[in-house]
Amino acid sequence: MRQIEFKRGKSMELRGPMMNGDSPLFRLRSERPRLVSDVSRRSFNNFVRASRDDRGTGIEYILNDAAYQEIERLKREQGPEDEVRSIAWWRNVSKQLATMSEREKRRILNSLIESYADDIAGRFNPWVYKMATGVMPIGLGLLFKAQELPGADVPKGIRDLQRVMNHLRDLTDRVMIQGEIKTLQNLARKGTLVFVPTHSSNMDSILVGWSLYAAGLPPVTYGAGKNLFTNPLTSFFMNNLGAYKVDRRLSHDLYKGVLKTYSQLLIEKGYHSLFFPGGTRCRSNIVEQKLKLGLLGTALTGYIHNLMRDPEAKPVYICPMTINYNLVLEGESLIENHFKREGQGRYLLENDEFNQLASVTRFVMKTMKMDSTTILRFGTPLDPFGNEVRADGESYDKRGRRVDRSDYVRSARSGEIVYDVSRDRQYTRHTGECIAEAFLENTVAMPTNVVSWVLFDRLQRRYPNWDVFRLVRFGADEIISWEELHRGVEELLKHLRKLESEGKVRLSPFLHEEDPDRIVYAGIEYLRMYHTPEPVKSWSDGVMLQKVELIYFYGNRVRTFTE
Repeated sequence: MRQIEFKRGKSMELRGPMMNGDSPLFRLRSERPRLVSDVSRRSFNNFVRASRDDRGTGIEYILNDAAYQEIERLKREQGPEDEVRSIAWWRNVSKQLATMSEREKRRILNSLIESYADDIAGRFNPWVYKMATGVMPIGLGLLFKAQELPGADVPKGIRDLQRVMNHLRDLTDRVMIQGEIKTLQNLARKGTLVFVPTHSSNMDSILVGWSLYAAGLPPVTYGAGKNLFTNPLTSFFMNNLGAYKVDRRLSHDLYKGVLKTYSQLLIEKGYHSLFFPGGTRCRSNIVEQKLKLGLLGTALTGYIHNLMRDPEAKPVYICPMTINYNLVLEGESLIENHFKREGQGRYLLENDEFNQLASVTRFVMKTMKMDSTTILRFGTPLDPFGNEVRADGESYDKRGRRVDRSDYVRSARSGEIVYDVSRDRQYTRHTGECIAEAFLENTVAMPTNVVSWVLFDRLQRRYPNWDVFRLVRFGADEIISWEELHRGVEELLKHLRKLESEGKVRLSPFLHEEDPDRIVYAGIEYLRMYHTPEPVKSWSDGVMLQKVELIYFYGNRVRTFTE
């Protein structure tokens, strides 16, 4: 398939008709009440049906599980949103369940489901969408273009703002979009797209939203952590651009069931969607391979449900994509959290940088100096069974033979479309494996990844008997000579280029276009741009390692390809 690579300026040419009000997401505002009602009704029926199965579980079991887990959670944490159903309320429910009538149990179950469904359901404001993606940047662009005319009398405040906007335009020129754009544009007209990106930062959803608009692809609804809806930097857009709330504090089956039902109904109704199959942000910066398949499974169940109602139902297409950063805004907090988990509490998690306006501002201003900050790459689309999908919308197996997707979900006895829990779970597991493989194939190595991996590798060679924790704790102040670093970068680039020729990884244009000396210089400079104190320091005889955990973090992005 033809690969497309472009920067922001060229992306404008590729916008298609999906950018207007015909996109399904523009219906969300009017359909939301009905959607919440449908989610509530179906969730309630699902739980009642499950309570009658041969395992002997009943509504009492479902409510008791929710009550137990909520009581345990509320012992550890409580927020303003927990005042409606306090720990006392849950304890009271738990105590009375044994003597409660079936009617009362159903009333409580239905009340909880309705409350969760309304809380989860997203909202979409077309005006905010147009402002965020079109009217405001275009209008400001014209304004500052006019202000740049010779002889214009520009007040000092406007002049300062003009310089900022010029820098912002430079920044957007540095965000690149690659991959199967034309194919996805065609598929958006034929069926429902489900994007599944890697997840490194809370900036991911913002970048994906921008990249879809720039590439002429439809806006999507997606699940986002509930904390982002109260974050002053993101709440306005989260509450108006189709994102739905995922309360990761709630782990009981009742909440998860409502969440999955909401996702499934969105897909059934043709809403293009986005899941982060890695779950939360990847703490170690390794390319995610252990994926969470809960929401992914709703793509298959939604497709089956539509097929059962209409044999000609629109297909569902899974769209893997990778988000590749030179620098990660929350890198320091993420890797410290990773070591805290893996090192049994020896590392403390500091405040997340994404919640600190000063950190976000510094990150944006510093990364403006880079030749390329981020590359978003769209991989080959898949169907819900893991088959490759081409621009014609048809599925093809590994031998290139076209397959009939409906055959995968037909009963061997009757030939009818049916649900089969164990069968469908296996299909979703296989598709998850295909997505994980696509993540590797579409990972784009960046200068910071290459240089950081070599620095940490040389430290490991110096102390071969030390484990990663010891290297991170005691490796600071070690100096890696320039000769070692240059030789290591040349060797790694040679290895990665071989893998790229085999379709197993990608290299950024910078790594292709520049010589190793320039790559070493750029990688070191990028590492020093944002993080404080600097992870590395340049000396006449080499590079001094200062924050070894960050060097390990950035090098991890290519570690999978070196083992």
